[in-house]
Order: sequence, then structure tokens, then C-alpha cells
Amino acid sequence: MADSRSPGEPDDIGRVPQRASGSPSRWRLTSRLRRVGRHAWVRRWLPAALLTCVVALYNHFPLTYPDAGNYILNAYDLAHGQRPWFFFRPLTYGLLLVPFATPYTLWLLPLAQGFLVAVVVDLALRGAAVSLSCCGFLLLFAGLSAFTSLPWFSGQVMPDILTSVVILLSYVTLWGEPKVSGPEQWVAGGLLSFAVASHLSHFPLFGILLIAGLASRAIIDPAGCWRRFVPLALRASAPLAVAVAMVVGPNYFLHGELVLSRSSSLFALAHLVGDSLAQRYLDRACAIRRYMLCGERSNLHGDVDRFLWDPAGGRLQHEPALRRGDSTFLREAPDIVLGTLRQEWPAVIQSSLRNGVVQLGAIGADPGDHGFSASVERAMERLGPAMVRAYAASGQVRGALPLQAASFVQYTGVAVGLLVLLVCLPGVRGRAHRPVQALISTVGLGLVINALVVASLAMVHPRYQSRVVWLVPLAAVAAAVQLRSARNLAGRGGGRTGATA
Repeated sequence: MADSRSPGEPDDIGRVPQRASGSPSRWRLTSRLRRVGRHAWVRRWLPAALLTCVVALYNHFPLTYPDAGNYILNAYDLAHGQRPWFFFRPLTYGLLLVPFATPYTLWLLPLAQGFLVAVVVDLALRGAAVSLSCCGFLLLFAGLSAFTSLPWFSGQVMPDILTSVVILLSYVTLWGEPKVSGPEQWVAGGLLSFAVASHLSHFPLFGILLIAGLASRAIIDPAGCWRRFVPLALRASAPLAVAVAMVVGPNYFLHGELVLSRSSSLFALAHLVGDSLAQRYLDRACAIRRYMLCGERSNLHGDVDRFLWDPAGGRLQHEPALRRGDSTFLREAPDIVLGTLRQEWPAVIQSSLRNGVVQLGAIGADPGDHGFSASVERAMERLGPAMVRAYAASGQVRGALPLQAASFVQYTGVAVGLLVLLVCLPGVRGRAHRPVQALISTVGLGLVINALVVASLAMVHPRYQSRVVWLVPLAAVAAAVQLRSARNLAGRGGGRTGATA
């Protein structure tokens, strides 16, 4: 019978057998490969990341959105020591793109973002005491990549994928102990800081999740509240403070302004214009106030996109002054927003709630998100002619992406996920299942908060909810695995009891 021991392993009486014949260098290489193969990032995270690249591979190019051009240009400017113009968006995601803002490495961004998602999902599942083998973990990602919106966002040059990362890492930070170790909590906190700082909508999203999570912990464990609550609150709040510094710091360093966003008032004004509320305020205020917009009221239609991005809209007409930094239009925007909120606050609340409900169910692939964009083409021109040709040959530019089929599959995946959750929830009640209960609650609350935040700050758009709705099937899998494990454990216990009797 052949010896199954590896070279260098002692036998039953302590002798160390000689290495098999072959060159020592080849044996050392084989040994190193075996050691590398034992690491989680090789066995679990990297294959899972490859699975999430399925849509980008089908597209023959990383997916892009019109805003992606601005992010890429910011990254290109930073990589070449030039001053970036990140007026509309935080610089944070542009920093992530710096290694990828070349003709050779942009293709690796979907893999890097998929790898990040795999790490975060693994942390969240372990924090919920949901145990998946390596094969089970890869089957999970195969299902998420085939039947959810995950690969459409992990494969896209946009920070949208980080919204779901914020929700999952909020759970890890608030509920992950003791399953997630101390060093892993530090890593989770660092990733959470970066994810929150990557998009302005992530600040209220994480802030509300933080308050709700801390309140839940205090209610669940009132006896040990102060002993454990204060350290938890400090540790969980740290990523928010770091994220604020990451966004405010560049604004102050480059522009001398201690603000989260130099353009937030413009987007808030656009939202109020889209709801036709700013127009009602201006009808009254322009009799006594001489705002610049008073002379443009006839051109203020109830359309957010028109106000922000149309050449005939309010913002682009003032683009040169915005770039110079001496825009009267920009200085007056906060006053108009505050005046509208004071006058129209009941309508603002009603509109936000109504739009939030609509946004909660607005998912799927929108055709306008996956087409040709002149801003992306300009960014590709900075990277080189080869990237312009590659972008022109991509599936989204040629109109070859199966968007209707993808939307149908995503709606079906969410519906099945909700059904599985409804079936499993009665079986995961009780104290023993509290970790997975907290995961499901965090995901559900995160989806609702995301819908309300974007509906209040921007407008209803399928992209905003599609970026996080893949968490529903993930939560359903976690509940199903937990329920199956509990039933298996109960069955083994019953068998032992019967045998003893």
C-alpha cells in the first residue's frame, strides 16, 4: 500500500522518510504552492471574485455609467500629479481607481471589486454564525452572479457597489463579535470608513444604521449595557469620523472649504426643482429677493436631470463660473434650499415618503444606464486610443447587453429570496439565532434607508435600489443555511437521546 504521507512528515515510529526523487527546487515550489493554496483568498475569495466578473466579461469591457468618466479623470489626474476637479463627487473613489487608471489595469477593476465583495460577504456570514464550506461559498457566489444584480455593479466603474458593502460592514461592526476576530474588526472598520466616504448618500445610510444598531444592542442587553455599550459605540462610530475626515480633508486642502461637498446645495436644489417645490418658493421670494434664478424661472421644469445635466438647464449655464469658484448661482443655492424647506416642509416630507416607497420597488437594469456616454469616451481618450477602441467595441456601446432579460432575472431572484425568507423566518426565532436575525434585520433596514435617502436627496431611479437589492437573496441563503444547521443539530441530538434511552 502506498504511503500517503507528504515528504518530511514522520511515520508512526518517528522516522522521517526521504523526499521523493526530483529536483529540490521543484519540491520547494510544490510545497510553496500547497501553502498558498491553504489561504482563504485563494480557495474562496479569488474564485468568488472571478464569478462576479461574468457581466463585465460578457460586455468585453468594465461596465460604465456616465458618471464613471468623471471618476476616471479624477484618478488619472491624481496618478499624474495634476489637480483633480472633483466638484460633484468625493475624491475617495477616485483614489481607489488610481492603480486602475491605465490602459492595462482598468480591466482588473471588476476583479478587485468582486474580491472586496467576497471578503465582506465572508465576514458577514461568519459574524452571523452561518457556516459555508469552500464549495458552498462558491455556489453562493455563482447563484448571486447568475440571478442577482451583483455582477452588474461589482463589474462597473462606479462606487455603487460600495453601498451594499456599507450595509454588510455595518452589521459586522455592530454585531460581528465574537465570531469576527479583533484584527478582522480593524480591517472591517477600515473598509467601512472608505466605503462610507465614497459616496455622500452613504453618510446618512450608515448614520441611521449605526443609531438603530446601537439602540437595538442596548435594548437586547440592558444589564451589560454600559460595560459593553460604550466601547462598542466608540468603535462603531470611528469609521464615520474617519470617513468625514477623508471627504472634508481634500476639500479643505485643495479648495480651503471645510465641507463634505461643495455641490450638495446644487443637488438639493435640483431635487426640489424636480418636485416643483423650489418654483413655488421662488414665486413668492422673487418679489423681495433678487436671486439669479428669478430671471430663469420660466426655464425651471420639474425634472432633476434637466436641471443638472441638460445644456438648457439651470446648472450647466453657470458651469464656467462654477469652475472658477466665484459662482453667485452656487452661493445663492443654500438660501433657496433652506427657504423652500421652511415654506414647503409638509410637501417635502410627503414627497420623500412617496418617492421612497416607489424607489423601494424600482429595481432592474435601466437601458439608460448601459449605453454610450460622451464623458466616458473623453476619459478613455486620456487613457489612449486603444481604450477608445475597446470602449467602442463593448457590448453596452453596441447595444448588445440583454437588459430586459437581466431585469426579469433580477426581479425573479428577489421574489424567490423574499419567499425563502418568509418560509425560514419562523424557524430562526429565539436567542440562539440572534446573529442571523440581526443580519436579516440590518439588510432589511439598509434597503429601506437607502430608498428613503436617495428618494429624498436625488430622484427615483432603478440604479439606486438595484445596487443593494442583491442582499435580499444573500440574506435568504443565510437564513436557509442557519435553519438547516439547526434542524441537523436537533436531529443528531434526538438520535443520541433515543439511543441512550
